[in-house]
Amino acid sequence: MPGGVGAQDYEYEINAYAVYFDVVTPDQVKETIEIDLTSHTNLSQYVIYTDYPVEEPKAVLEISGNEEPVNVTVREVLGGTNAIYMYFPTVGPGENAKIRLTFTTRGMITETEGKNQFTYYIRFSQPVGLFHMQLVVPGGYAVLSPIIPSPDRVESSTSRLLLEWTRRDVRSGEEFYFIVGFSGEIVIPQPPSPLLYAGIFVAGLVIGAGSVYGYILYHERKREEEKTLLRSDEEKILALLREGPVLQSALADKLGVSKAKVSIILREMEEKGLITRVKEGRTYRVYLKE
Repeated sequence: MPGGVGAQDYEYEINAYAVYFDVVTPDQVKETIEIDLTSHTNLSQYVIYTDYPVEEPKAVLEISGNEEPVNVTVREVLGGTNAIYMYFPTVGPGENAKIRLTFTTRGMITETEGKNQFTYYIRFSQPVGLFHMQLVVPGGYAVLSPIIPSPDRVESSTSRLLLEWTRRDVRSGEEFYFIVGFSGEIVIPQPPSPLLYAGIFVAGLVIGAGSVYGYILYHERKREEEKTLLRSDEEKILALLREGPVLQSALADKLGVSKAKVSIILREMEEKGLITRVKEGRTYRVYLKE
């Protein structure tokens, strides 16, 4: 996961950290990460860790109104995590710079109970001034519950649905996870007039042929919906752990889901007192709690 901000204790401050996801197909997502930082030392390298594949990475550094070249190298580290190393001309103490990294990835979208589900997890090891997350789903798809957490902004058109989340003054160690369900492509032979409904529970949103209908945002039942979503996967994990401890990195393969989703489920199970996790290298060994 990314580094973060602080005072002089850190090599740099992150004034803003933004992540943009553009769903091209259920098998392909374009990810863009933008980092606004102020260096406290001579900084010439930045590293981002991700549990997902990294294809065709490109990056640019903006400093003093100029764009500087960035050399990007991707290496697999322990537990199947990918480290994205970015090397660039030195940013001196007190200088402000912006890094923009773009790549194509897979595995963020899994099929759950007949619908697709986007899952993303991020944890900051240092404070961050502003964290912004954006997800764009193309037209022709129905966005269904759950949406966790409730988005701060929703914008729809005939060609896309945009969801945004913003968090300020992120603390060191703070983590965020996002879950958005949506169906496969929908064909509407004779679309009705556009309708937009607002409420407290997501019933569904269809974008296509100039129509938007059936969209209801939830607020009060978010936690109950989250528990329902995770319950079946929790039962599968408990069954696996009854056979003995399992590495967290291996659970994703055994369940056929993303590593980010496994992290979310295990955190919930740990809070409920069902399991115990012990650090082992860059991953955890998961034990069933008696």
